[in-house]
Amino acid sequence: MAHRPLAPREPPEPPRSWWQRFLDYMDLSSPESLKGLGLVLVLLVIGFGPLLLLAVLDVSGTARKALVALGPVSICLGFAALVLVCGYRYGELLKWSRRQTWTLAALFVGMGLLGGLGLWFSES
Repeated sequence: MAHRPLAPREPPEPPRSWWQRFLDYMDLSSPESLKGLGLVLVLLVIGFGPLLLLAVLDVSGTARKALVALGPVSICLGFAALVLVCGYRYGELLKWSRRQTWTLAALFVGMGLLGGLGLWFSES
C-alpha cells in the first residue's frame, strides 16, 4: 500500500473578535459598506453640529437664532446629499431615475429651508 504525501495544513484562523462578528452580522465588513457607514456618520455629525453647539454654548440673541435655525437646515441638507450620493451610485439598483433622485433631494432642501425659516422667525 503506497502512502500519499500529506498536504501541508494551513494554520487555523484566529478566532474573530466580537466586533468583527458584529460587522459581519451587519454586512459592514466590506470596504464599500464601511465607506457608506462613514458617509452616514459624517452627515450626522455635520447635520447635528449646530444643535450640539447650541447645547454646549451659552449664546443668546442672533447667534442663538442662527444655531436654532441651522439645525433642521443642516440635517435636511445632509439627507439631500445622502440621497444624491445613493441615487447616483445605486439608482439603477433602487430603480430610481435621475429625476426622482433630484426631486427627493430638492424635497429635503425645501423642508430644511422652510423649517429653518420657521424656527428663525419663531425664536424670540
